[in-house]
Amino acid sequence: MATSKKAFFKALSSQLSDPIYLTENTDEVIEEIYHNCWAIGAPSTIIKQIKASDLLAFIQNVKDNHQIKLNNSLLDINLIFYMWLDVQAGQLRFNFINSNHNKLPFDCKLKYTDNPEEIVNQFLNYNYHDGIPWDELESIETPEELEDANKLENEIKADFVLTVYQELIKKCK
Repeated sequence: MATSKKAFFKALSSQLSDPIYLTENTDEVIEEIYHNCWAIGAPSTIIKQIKASDLLAFIQNVKDNHQIKLNNSLLDINLIFYMWLDVQAGQLRFNFINSNHNKLPFDCKLKYTDNPEEIVNQFLNYNYHDGIPWDELESIETPEELEDANKLENEIKADFVLTVYQELIKKCK
């Protein structure tokens, strides 16, 4: 595990050479997600060293790198880049899918932002980079408590809105 900001970004940069999964088919979205999704997480000791501009510059490098790979492909498509904070995993995530998709592959309500820094700041200001402390968790010991927890979970799911940044990366011809 990286112990400094420099080591953290060096470890991330090693993934830039990974291939991108390119397709023009919308029925291959699972493959696109599997191959093209990035998940960035770090302990709070590293997060405290990182500025939004550091992450945004790194993400721009990833987008530029993937655009080169897209430009060198034989496919006549563009890419949809999208980014969000995965609060359950405590990770900044971003992905690339082909532009033939008419919606993002989420099963929840979405709120779009035109500012990628908003998502990056959500990640940097997230309170649980080191995990959720045990004293903030509650045990479920009775069937009634389980039923109440399930009701609450369903209410939260129904009201949940995910903030997402999205942009089109056009193939240069």
